[in-house]
Amino acid sequence: MKVVVLIENTKNGSKDLICEEGLSIYIETKDRRILFDTGRTGNFIVNAKRMGIELQQVDAVILSHGHHDHGGGLSSFFQINDKAKIYAKRGVERDFYFRTILFSNSIGINKTVFNEYSDRINYVDGFTEIMDNVYIISEIEKQYKTPEGNKYLFVKYGNEVTRDKFDHELIMVIREKDELTIFTGCSHNGTANIIETVRSRFPGGKIKAIVGGFHLVRIPLIKILGPSQEEINILIKKIRDENIERVYTGHCTGEKAFKKLKDILGSNISYISTGTELNI
Repeated sequence: MKVVVLIENTKNGSKDLICEEGLSIYIETKDRRILFDTGRTGNFIVNAKRMGIELQQVDAVILSHGHHDHGGGLSSFFQINDKAKIYAKRGVERDFYFRTILFSNSIGINKTVFNEYSDRINYVDGFTEIMDNVYIISEIEKQYKTPEGNKYLFVKYGNEVTRDKFDHELIMVIREKDELTIFTGCSHNGTANIIETVRSRFPGGKIKAIVGGFHLVRIPLIKILGPSQEEINILIKKIRDENIERVYTGHCTGEKAFKKLKDILGSNISYISTGTELNI
């Protein structure tokens, strides 16, 4: 499986690429081409061209959740690709906010795209195989605590704004030769919970790798505070218990959290930045 990070907060080396606060990952598995999230803007398309990736050939787009740093580039994608189906969980079109005592900031996706391209958007409810050995899991079990940073994230239901429960988040799993690779956008439901959910859905499969953001920054948009040691310990134990060979993470994981994970997991974990290419 070929995996290329089209957009992430940082840039990989000296490549002539654009980075931004967001995430977009391109995947080739057998004869299928998948785009997992679209970053904040259309910059992922610019990067794809510079890396020789033809997004016009993408067969499916997976939208991990309703925040603009993962779906803001969706309208730009529709302008270059007229065939791909979009898979999302119902609720991604709501109004979302980052809020503290001092200020409030809208972080939702422009609703126009959901209305204008409604015929191409498929809402997934439940455990669904969207194509051969490519699965969407829309219900995430919560055996462990969810990230502390979630307390600053809100959603609007009608006229009421409440804390986001992240029922709009989904994960993707690709199976190759009975080995599983998990793709997650921000893991707002908790990475340990995501791993546990995949285990319960695939009781006999080996989880080979997990790719995506782990939301271990304590205050979103403010990177100076890292996660609690409890969060780190739970995640490391889950990775080790499942004998996950490779962990690829970045975006909302945060530098402090990554360093803590790296100190223990060593070569089993790698940071993914804009331009990173993986062969899983």
